Amino acid sequence: MQRTNITFISLAKILFFFTILVNFSCKKNESSGISPKVEVKYEGKKAILYRNGSPYHIKGGGGMEHFEQLASIGGNSVRTWSLYDADSILDEAQKHGLTVTLGIEIGRPHWGVDFNYWNWTEVNKKIEELKPVIEKYKSHPALLMWGVGNEVELQGGNKYLIYFIINRIAKMIKEIDPDHPTLTAVNSRIVGRSRYLLPSIDIMGYNGFDLIPEFYERNKNYRSDGWGRAYVFTEWGPPGHWEVQETEWGAPLEMEVGDKVKYLEWYWDLMNQDTLAFLGSYSFFWGNKTEITPTWFSHFSPEGAKSETFAFLQTKWTGRAPQNLPPRVSPILLNEKTPPWNTYLVSDSLYTVSATVTDPENDPITYKWEIWPEEIQFHGKNIYHYNMVDQFVNNDSSSVVFKAPKNDGAYRLYVYAFDDHENFGYVNLPFYVINR
Repeated sequence: MQRTNITFISLAKILFFFTILVNFSCKKNESSGISPKVEVKYEGKKAILYRNGSPYHIKGGGGMEHFEQLASIGGNSVRTWSLYDADSILDEAQKHGLTVTLGIEIGRPHWGVDFNYWNWTEVNKKIEELKPVIEKYKSHPALLMWGVGNEVELQGGNKYLIYFIINRIAKMIKEIDPDHPTLTAVNSRIVGRSRYLLPSIDIMGYNGFDLIPEFYERNKNYRSDGWGRAYVFTEWGPPGHWEVQETEWGAPLEMEVGDKVKYLEWYWDLMNQDTLAFLGSYSFFWGNKTEITPTWFSHFSPEGAKSETFAFLQTKWTGRAPQNLPPRVSPILLNEKTPPWNTYLVSDSLYTVSATVTDPENDPITYKWEIWPEEIQFHGKNIYHYNMVDQFVNNDSSSVVFKAPKNDGAYRLYVYAFDDHENFGYVNLPFYVINR
């Protein structure tokens, strides 16, 4: 009996030290420049992403900055759309203990707006050009998976031919780097036949936004009728500017951040109810990006202050709300009245605008008002897009006076409220100037 106990204790010690050795070896791999093996395993009906032999659920942000903040609130991964600045992104991610889904731009417009997918010579040339890239980055410790294209099917061309080319690229990647999965990101309405057209894609990436409820309604039989394998939401956020109501002149109406958070709660619950094939998500956009407005998707202001959507992610990823929450801004009042959806102003006329700000901790608030010309189709700032700060009589309080621009056309009025803890709230009002 005593010998049995001694044997049992000895085996327990061996197992303990073996576990320590394995964990040390995994950590050593990451710190010594050896990329940990990443793979999707199917255990019964459940898909599980493994990294370094341990389950890895993606809590990510799509973007290329603010990595320290992402790690500090429980995030573990970032996603890029291209190889731009890949070296520094991978190194910075590793520095903060993050992984990277490294995007590879393919197809139109990256290969040229007139690229012909039927030109096999050019297709083969493009695939050959990618091989050294895979060789270069396949051993980086921060690499999680390869993102082969983003919504390439929306850029024109035969959809099935495009899928065939995506699959060829994924097959090439797997031959060079069998230790990291391949992913392609598509519009979330595309599910069905992709399972047969993309056998070399390990994980499907869906870009959803307000299509997320429809995705789960349409794909109740996802296993049998849809993609049928592991997936990630590669882009998700509040309803997009293409999914909301517009003014008469086509300016999308951006919802208040409190309403955005309600949608995020809904989408989060829908995604995370899937315990069989869902591997995690990348919130859009981790940083500051102008799409119609600089606040539509951004978790940060241009100055780096954090929005309420940042606080939402922190709460979900850590189970704890931030100790200090951002201020919230009420809709703008125009001459002390609620403006109509279609707000027309007379050029060179003075107007008073105001917004009420509430801060959960009653922090002191700093205000900033801006007016920008609006190009309805633009997705980024250009030389014609500038802050018309000279239109304001004053722009540093909750109520300000401004002069409507001289030239007729579409504009947007913004107000930002910053607390003293690097948080901010915002709201904006599109308007149209007419000459009389």
